[in-house]
Amino acid sequence: MTPPPLRGAVIAALGLAAIACAACTRPTVGPSAGETPGTTSTVAAHPIPTAPPSAGKAEFEGARAYEHIRALSTGIGPRVAGTDGERKGAEYVANAFRASGYSVEISEFGFSHELTTASIDLGSTPTGATVLSGSGFATVSGPAVYAGTGSDSAVAGKKLTGAVAVVERGLVFGDTHDRLKAAGAIAMVVLNAAGSPMEGNLGKKVEMPVVLVDMAAAEPVRAAGRAGTRVTVTAEQTNSIRSVNVLARPEAGQACSVLVGGHLDTVPGAPGALDNGSGTATVVELARAFAADGLDAGLCFAAFGGEEEGLHGSGAMVSALRAANALPKAMINLDMTGLGTIEVIGSADLAQQAESTGKEIGIPATRTTWPSNFGSDHQSFQRAGVPAITVTTSELGEFHTPGDVLATLDAKALEDCGDLAYALIARTWKRVAQGQAGS
Repeated sequence: MTPPPLRGAVIAALGLAAIACAACTRPTVGPSAGETPGTTSTVAAHPIPTAPPSAGKAEFEGARAYEHIRALSTGIGPRVAGTDGERKGAEYVANAFRASGYSVEISEFGFSHELTTASIDLGSTPTGATVLSGSGFATVSGPAVYAGTGSDSAVAGKKLTGAVAVVERGLVFGDTHDRLKAAGAIAMVVLNAAGSPMEGNLGKKVEMPVVLVDMAAAEPVRAAGRAGTRVTVTAEQTNSIRSVNVLARPEAGQACSVLVGGHLDTVPGAPGALDNGSGTATVVELARAFAADGLDAGLCFAAFGGEEEGLHGSGAMVSALRAANALPKAMINLDMTGLGTIEVIGSADLAQQAESTGKEIGIPATRTTWPSNFGSDHQSFQRAGVPAITVTTSELGEFHTPGDVLATLDAKALEDCGDLAYALIARTWKRVAQGQAGS
């Protein structure tokens, strides 16, 4: 999601094309330079949460979607493009599609983007962390030493030579680094504070790793520092990302006349319940609902990777489908579907259909627009000449923060958005079958 839009008619809640409010860029048009679309990839085995059973009614069931969000945001957590979390998310979605009877393809693609990742190994499961801007990149091991706030008085007397210093967030990062470095520390681990974002800037480039741990995972790290437990801190950087798309077709190789999709990736540190666990879960549940009374020829469902860095997954899928002369006749995107009232953005005819469909079924939907530096995956298809819209809800909630968790969502908003999308997809699929695609 790019920064919050102006309120009023402007869309409030899309998992959009720039990674954080402090580093906003306009989405690229189609794949980035060097992007490689459409190669089939085998995703490594992971302990993937189990999806709810696929049997059920031929209608959208919000309770099922809610459980998919739980699996994605709580069972898996952050799903940053190119990381193990994103691949777990892809495999979860693929398994759910297969359970509904679809033929599923997982395709890998690449794009250029600077990605930093961090972890702290306490001797069991590594704890996820965020690299502070300006940090050095390395893997180092040593005894953890708790140094309170990292102030002069807190550091005085601590045996920090060759140690991993653990400090509470509160003082200027760069100054704290300097004190710890002078005392002999080989890494600095900051425990985040309530209400603080999972990001920070040292204000300069340093050599030793400096990472930030979310409050929810802080206590084991704090305890390790007090006990002097040996830990390993890793901070890494890459400029080449390998991400994945998931595509479900009624039959292998069948052309997609209508494609329904949403992105499964998140920004670093965010569990992504709203952005975009809600949209992904809505897509998965819609796929089940339409399959419940038999698969519909040409109706396909997708989960895109790499959206937060610039619509890369949808761009890669557009490139692959266009190369096969198999672009859909219409595309409906679901992005942040669990908080607020329903809004639609994109191709005029499809947006009008959504609005009129909402009136017919008693679920209001408002057509709107956003500033030029906002975007979501429908735009990749729209730029290729495919009528496309995003269906979303109007509130931002805690998107792009560690607070984007399941408990913040509104079950009624999720249900309403899914019900409207179901009716809209059915109408669109029928219109396409009759040769009346939107514009």
